[in-house]
Amino acid sequence: MLKLSDSEIYIMQIIWKYGKVTSFDILDEIKNDDTISENGIRTLLGRMVRKGAIRITEKKGKTYIYEALINKDDFLRKEGNNFLENIYQGAINSMLLNFVKENKLTKKDVQELLKRIDDESEN
Repeated sequence: MLKLSDSEIYIMQIIWKYGKVTSFDILDEIKNDDTISENGIRTLLGRMVRKGAIRITEKKGKTYIYEALINKDDFLRKEGNNFLENIYQGAINSMLLNFVKENKLTKKDVQELLKRIDDESEN
């Protein structure tokens, strides 16, 4: 599976959100985040093209238009499974209990999750 850094995933989220973007679109989206510079974004985009995560669809002057080559849902599912295996040795109950104990899930979240689990198990 394709490995992406946290910064690359951050950029991928923007590309998935809009479909096709330029580096300027990404800069505009993260204008309040001073942890990534304009050059940093261009470096990340180049790296992501080389990895096969995104591709250049068009070039308008010196501006490239990028789109994702990996499906968001597939990527998130695989990353979620990797996290579950690496951190919790596949024990989803332990993971969920940890989130509940650490107040990461509210009672409403738990009820909604139980409803969704019930709905999925009926299918």
